[in-house]
Amino acid sequence: MDSFEKLMSSPQLDGAKKQHYVPRFYLAGFAHKNQLAVFDRKAGAIKLQTPERTARIRHLYTFEDKQDRRRFDIEKMFGHHEDKAAPIISRISARERINSDEREHLTAYLALAAIRTPAAIAEAKAVHAGFTKARTLLLFSTEADVLSMLRKMEEPSANEEALREKAKSVVKMIRDDAYSVEIDDGYALGESLKKFEVIAEAMYSRDWMVLYTRSDSESFLTSDTPIVLTTTSSAMRHLPLGYGSAHAQILCPIAHNCAIVMSGSLGRTGRTDIMSDGLTRFNRTVAADCHRYVFGKNVDLVKQVTDELQLARRTWRSKSRVGIGQRVPGSGVWDVFIKRTGE
Repeated sequence: MDSFEKLMSSPQLDGAKKQHYVPRFYLAGFAHKNQLAVFDRKAGAIKLQTPERTARIRHLYTFEDKQDRRRFDIEKMFGHHEDKAAPIISRISARERINSDEREHLTAYLALAAIRTPAAIAEAKAVHAGFTKARTLLLFSTEADVLSMLRKMEEPSANEEALREKAKSVVKMIRDDAYSVEIDDGYALGESLKKFEVIAEAMYSRDWMVLYTRSDSESFLTSDTPIVLTTTSSAMRHLPLGYGSAHAQILCPIAHNCAIVMSGSLGRTGRTDIMSDGLTRFNRTVAADCHRYVFGKNVDLVKQVTDELQLARRTWRSKSRVGIGQRVPGSGVWDVFIKRTGE
């Protein structure tokens, strides 16, 4: 039994109450003298704070089991992968090469980093709410469909005219999308964690290019969405996008002086210094994808990039959309689909 199996073999009943959705060790890699420049798009301001006090939410990953016990299993699992990744990221930051086992450990950490944040949870909630609405529209697209359901729900003596009026009202509400579907945060996170291995496998098989800044005066930014899924070309932004998409590009800032860009599908690794204009584009893309916060070691850089993007005036929006389309055109058989775009 390895350390992870041993850790997860029994309930984890003790853990931190304030839980980091972006790990402290990772944030420390973007800090200067243990101080991070933190841009808050909601407040429209930048402040300095320590990694310890940054990107944490009370009991974000804690759940209760059937015995009403608070469980910290998810938090402990994240900690296990963070412990594995921390020395690997330090080695990459020091311009050292890593072996295949270390690449696998780092990939697991990065895959979890992509799905554990408030943004990822909000994205998952939007998808599941959209899926519920799409299925509702398929199942109850006509007044006859709704009337049949209402008849089953009501007593046999229910007023038929009243049921018909209610059916008409329900169909209008569904067609006008005049209702909301609430999805529990814990459920959304749990569903995302089920995709962890699929995302990790897609990342591992990509070509990795490790980028380094050319001097101490330059630095990478990161955010509360530290893994950015985008496209290799602006012309492809309208296409559906996933970690396994051929046109996908995955940006992973991993320390103030280095980042990994994943693309391709041959599992190769390269290393290069990034030019100033390329670094500017990288930081703009990372900052634009933030949920609420942008992090960096240099206040002036954080301010410059967030001001240029006018992030304080923009609100975060989900990139995922749920829709309905015919499985085969003209067949009359409909499917619900999920589409994520690079915009």
